Amino acid sequence: MSLMWSYTCSVGIEPMDDQHAVLMDAINEVLAALSHGADQSTITTCMQRLITLAEQHFASEERLLELHGYPELDGHRMEHRALLERLHEWQGKRPLAGYLSTWLENLRAWFHNHTEGADREYGPWLQARGIR
Repeated sequence: MSLMWSYTCSVGIEPMDDQHAVLMDAINEVLAALSHGADQSTITTCMQRLITLAEQHFASEERLLELHGYPELDGHRMEHRALLERLHEWQGKRPLAGYLSTWLENLRAWFHNHTEGADREYGPWLQARGIR
């Protein structure tokens, strides 16, 4: 089951919403590779792309929040670090496809919980400071 963009995913900050959509696409790409029985090399390539995009997005989001003095930045950063640690765990797991299919279910849930929870909290806070 693919992730689908909806209003509840929007934080109201256009660059972050755009990055969330790209992350969602990367997650869906891994899910599609797994569901279509892609080979190990293809799955690894998809996962590497997802990890790279997550690292870039988290760094971008944290810079934005730090620049504007977001009071909940430390907790937000900790959520990002915890996910990145889990993202890197996949590299040591074999067979990758069997491990990832279960893990990606958790990632899908994390994505929704994070974007609809912690991320949606910073949207109005930044908007009140004129950031769109």
